[in-house]
Amino acid sequence: MKMHPPIQPPLPEILLVDNMFAPEILAGGLTGLSLLNGIVTVTLENPRADHGRPDPGLERVIVGRIGMPIPTAQALLCGLYQFLSQHQVNPLAAETEMRCQ
Repeated sequence: MKMHPPIQPPLPEILLVDNMFAPEILAGGLTGLSLLNGIVTVTLENPRADHGRPDPGLERVIVGRIGMPIPTAQALLCGLYQFLSQHQVNPLAAETEMRCQ
């Protein structure tokens, strides 16, 4: 896997501290997006089964939300586009249920 340096913050004089205990979220899907008061919120989901029930089926469970100001969302979009392109993945061709519109 090709690693890339982190995206440069707008204020380079601020030190980046890598918190090894920061939570990580595995998301198998994108539930939705919202924009309110300049904050873009991304809602993430993952399939889960409740094994406490007989014959558990998969359910789509919200696993997290990420909120960020518009400039940060734009930087995320550009960073993902560049990262996927460098790995020979077409960033505009969605291969899952979610389609770019």
